[in-house]
Amino acid sequence: MKIIGLKGLEDGRVTNLYFLKFEFMEKVCFVFNLVGIILAAIQYELEFEEYDSDDPFRDISQWLLWMIAGSTLLLIYFTYYRYQTKIQWLKSRGVIGPREKFYDINENFYMIIEIVIYCLIPLSFTETMRISFYNVAQGAEAYYHINEMLTLLMVVRVIYLYRTVLTLTFWASNRTLRVCDLYSCEHNYLFVVKSLLKTSPYLTQFLMLLSLIFVFGYQLRICERPLTRFNENIDNLGVYYNSVWCIIITITFVGYGDYYPRTDLGRFVVIVVCIIGVFLMSVMIVAFIESLKATPIESQTMSLLERIRLRELVKNEAAQVIKLSMQQAFRWRNGTLTEKKQHQIEIALRLALYNFKFALQQQSKFGMDNQSENIINHIGFLGLDLKQLRNEQNWDVRLVMEKLEKQEQLSKQLMEKLNAVLSEKK
Repeated sequence: MKIIGLKGLEDGRVTNLYFLKFEFMEKVCFVFNLVGIILAAIQYELEFEEYDSDDPFRDISQWLLWMIAGSTLLLIYFTYYRYQTKIQWLKSRGVIGPREKFYDINENFYMIIEIVIYCLIPLSFTETMRISFYNVAQGAEAYYHINEMLTLLMVVRVIYLYRTVLTLTFWASNRTLRVCDLYSCEHNYLFVVKSLLKTSPYLTQFLMLLSLIFVFGYQLRICERPLTRFNENIDNLGVYYNSVWCIIITITFVGYGDYYPRTDLGRFVVIVVCIIGVFLMSVMIVAFIESLKATPIESQTMSLLERIRLRELVKNEAAQVIKLSMQQAFRWRNGTLTEKKQHQIEIALRLALYNFKFALQQQSKFGMDNQSENIINHIGFLGLDLKQLRNEQNWDVRLVMEKLEKQEQLSKQLMEKLNAVLSEKK
């Protein structure tokens, strides 16, 4: 299968084969990277305790350092091979020319940076080396082991773990890149993140936030824990869950102040957390607002339901007007309509007419047919007749009876038209 894009002729089978090799090497690098980070975390715990030279845990710490060095050498080798397979894949897609030199390819530059970061590991010959500093909160000298500083820097490798996770998603597949080429869309890791935030915003942000909390919590613990060597009570961030709690209240901008860093390195870590927190919280708010926006189908459904609701409201208010009008005519015919009762009915009728007009104003936003307008006019005549009856000083019984009978007939006609309009709309 061949696809012609903006970059020339591309054989889908060949590019897919190179991509599978690249994907496999990405997984291999992920495994060795993760193993190195776990070994460094275990070795850090042993070295912090400062066991004697004849203690067996000291020998375990030395073995772990050699294992970290060996896994890092293999990781560097596989990283180099990973970039070579990626360059071959990009050449098969026509992104990189076959005769481009080493320094003209951006991937080689990224490879050098990654290898340099991988070289920052705790070593066996730096195990006893220390860096002293003066802590103002403690008012005394404190120190870091060189290997503690290197372990702190080694945690930066987590960035490449995130990269592997993004690479293994659908949005970074070979097919996705071919489609991006067809539509002249630039494909990079930012595009993958945007796609994940578009398709699975809450899950993506939750996993990002959760992982960053634990990573930065561990870094903050490494920065603050040396203070406990002289006073175990002066620094409560030496406990991991306290450091995690400090990161949680910092990244969410709560800031209780019950836990806070006292070292310069710890404060630097918290500053980075604040910057990342601004980004994450902003993205969460935007994603939440976007999820509350109605889709076109939802908007059409809401509009239809609103029409139905207003139609029922107009029906109920019109029925109330007719009911009160016929009640007045019935009481007058039976001789039970007193002046007080008529006043009460008129007040209720005015309120019903006001509610009816308000419902019509809302319904007019969606349009109105001729029959609905006739019903409105008839109800308006009912209100006019009631006002005339109320303003007459000398009542003529025959005249009043004629007007009330006419009002009753009008109400019956109105009810029939109202039922006809509602049955047609259904």
